[in-house]
Amino acid sequence: MNPIIIHTDGSCETQTRLGGWAAVLRCGEHERVLQDSASDTSVNAMELTAVIEALKALKQAGSSVQLFSDSNYVVRGVNEWLSDWLKRGWKNARGEQVANLNLWQQLKPLLEQHSVTLTWIPRGQNAQADGLAQSARQAQKPADDAGSTTAPTMPPQAVSEFHLMIAGSRYATREALDYARRVVRRAHELGHTIVVGDNPKGVDMSVVQECRRLKAKVVVVGITNNPRNGGCSHSSYVKVERDTYRSAGGYLFDRYHTRDRWMVDNAQRGMFIWNGDSKGTKAGYDYMVSRQKEAHLVTFALKGARHG
Repeated sequence: MNPIIIHTDGSCETQTRLGGWAAVLRCGEHERVLQDSASDTSVNAMELTAVIEALKALKQAGSSVQLFSDSNYVVRGVNEWLSDWLKRGWKNARGEQVANLNLWQQLKPLLEQHSVTLTWIPRGQNAQADGLAQSARQAQKPADDAGSTTAPTMPPQAVSEFHLMIAGSRYATREALDYARRVVRRAHELGHTIVVGDNPKGVDMSVVQECRRLKAKVVVVGITNNPRNGGCSHSSYVKVERDTYRSAGGYLFDRYHTRDRWMVDNAQRGMFIWNGDSKGTKAGYDYMVSRQKEAHLVTFALKGARHG
């Protein structure tokens, strides 16, 4: 019997908490696509839901399944953390109840019904499931000021637009800031969407100012209710909540670490403009490399540079 190959993905917009999930199931020449949406959710919940619904769709118990996901949370949760959670009565390493407990409790018996191997893959190798999950999420539309709840029509397999993350040091040379502005102009010419932080100094501020001037497509990302650098009125601002990256083992990143990881995970390519000293910029670059995404680290050394 041919193994069943499954690719899953989940998507969620932090600001609206609107989410979507998708699963692509293949066996031999047969393919089945599943997708749906949810409100008041999180990206981890959507990633788990995709796996649950895919396994629930299998008609025969004892199936041999190879499941691929770009979610470290799901893959490590099943392969590394689940057994310890069970021993501790669904508690994480800090003695707290496991996040998304109801979903993990739904998933556990499904894993026992089949022979399932979970493997992490980079987002770029999960394009079909990624596009389906995003189209499911985008098919929802929160009520506007007039109270309308009409959802836009979305294609069944929307192709995500290209997101370029531009990050850099708070304390930067004039050459570094000029370089950041050139990157913005080139990205704008190519029709890319820029992803940038909300720091009111340095590279972030220069990028936002150039995006304002050009009316470039941009997503400004921060942790406060409003962007500290003013953002761009023609585009969107995303507030990343602290629990977005609460790992299954109970570790909680600081807020700006969380923001930076969100930016990496929501971009296909990263340009990191470094003063040779900033730990945050270098950590973002290293994380993007670890996610097997294209990342470029350009150094403009600043004498007596301060961390930032």
